[in-house]
Amino acid sequence: MLLTAWLVVDHASGARLALAAGVSLLFFSLGLVAPRLLVFVVVVWLAALGLIRRLVTEVSPISHADYLLLVVPIAVVALLLGANERGAFREKTTLAKAVAALSVLLLLGAANPLQGGPAVGLAGLLLVFVPTLWFWIGRGLRDDRILVTLFKLIAALGIAAALYGLAQTFLGFPGWDTRWIRDYGYAALNVNGTTRSFSSFSAASEYATFLGVAVVAWLGFGLRLGWIPLTLASVALLGFAEIYQSSRGIVFTIFLAVGLMAAAWRRLPLGLGMAAGGAFIVLVPFLFSQFVSAGTGTVYGGNSALVSHQVGGLADPLNPETSTLVGHLSLLKLGLSSAIHHPVGIGVGAVTQAGSKFGGLAAGTETDPSNVATGLGIPGLLAYLFVLVVGFRRTYVLAAERRDRLALVALGVLAVTVFQWLNGGQYAVAFLPWLMLGWVDRVWLEERGSS
Repeated sequence: MLLTAWLVVDHASGARLALAAGVSLLFFSLGLVAPRLLVFVVVVWLAALGLIRRLVTEVSPISHADYLLLVVPIAVVALLLGANERGAFREKTTLAKAVAALSVLLLLGAANPLQGGPAVGLAGLLLVFVPTLWFWIGRGLRDDRILVTLFKLIAALGIAAALYGLAQTFLGFPGWDTRWIRDYGYAALNVNGTTRSFSSFSAASEYATFLGVAVVAWLGFGLRLGWIPLTLASVALLGFAEIYQSSRGIVFTIFLAVGLMAAAWRRLPLGLGMAAGGAFIVLVPFLFSQFVSAGTGTVYGGNSALVSHQVGGLADPLNPETSTLVGHLSLLKLGLSSAIHHPVGIGVGAVTQAGSKFGGLAAGTETDPSNVATGLGIPGLLAYLFVLVVGFRRTYVLAAERRDRLALVALGVLAVTVFQWLNGGQYAVAFLPWLMLGWVDRVWLEERGSS
């Protein structure tokens, strides 16, 4: 036994496998005896996962697949066992049935032969199907204080992540980050010759979205007497880090989230609330155009390629020379139209990183509606749209009726991650909208007694 263990650890990727196995066992055991504590531990693990992966790579390089990505799926199994005992799978509402139907379609999509070999489908399930299981975990949470504490933790982790990301931007990347960029970097990291920050996460987009969720958490729980100065300073820091991270889409969804949260707090009807969210989105180009010199397109007082890229795109999002919005819309149209040619899709793995990683099709379109249409075809698109519309509607109604901080944060999370609910590559974020949808579904059932 000792010889076998030595051989495993001595293998090139053995240390990685040993760490993954040890942490998985620890998390699974913790989930059986203290599932509430495991939820917090998983959040911290995911927020640091990118950094952990890079540090472990220093001594144990990634061979073909990264075993560390299996830790959370194993933890989810333990959490589901506890959720089942608390009745998470009983008294299914319309929303719960729709989520279950979408999950079944994801499982079937993993077997689609058009995407490539079996490894493509299985890896796609880890990225897309596993996050949706948090719906049932959220449905099984019977203590709202768990989620309140969870988002306060995310608010604190967001500050730490922002400081790390800003250090990467202004002080330079540490050795482990530099070597990861060299060996595993991707094209989107480069912005006009400058590498954008990714903090402790596995991707720059994941870092940007996590900052957005942290902004929602600070605004939801921090705007109270005595905390307002700290909250404003924290949001300013997160916003500063978001600008220098240089992703544009997340800025629009942050404004959308703030608009919807404000509308729900004012108890505006759903239609007016959506209009308010749209108005906040329209504010973005107006506000950022104030930072652009008239007639020159340069940023006032700024020499940073990252800031120029960010502000230029936000100020004129329809200009293909400064923004990629038109390109994203083209991908959206292409993905939606693919459902006509492939009514049952080409497989869930084809629209995730699994397609390129395991030699299958790589047909990702960067947003949920077109990804679902491409991967799962018309049935998947219909199921996803039903979950999206019903989930948003019920969350907004609850937030407007209750006006409590947790319901407002739930609405903000759905908004700030909109069209990225099935982006499993954002490990630290992908589970959050599903967790909150599950909580909303449980509260809806308890307070209204209807499906």
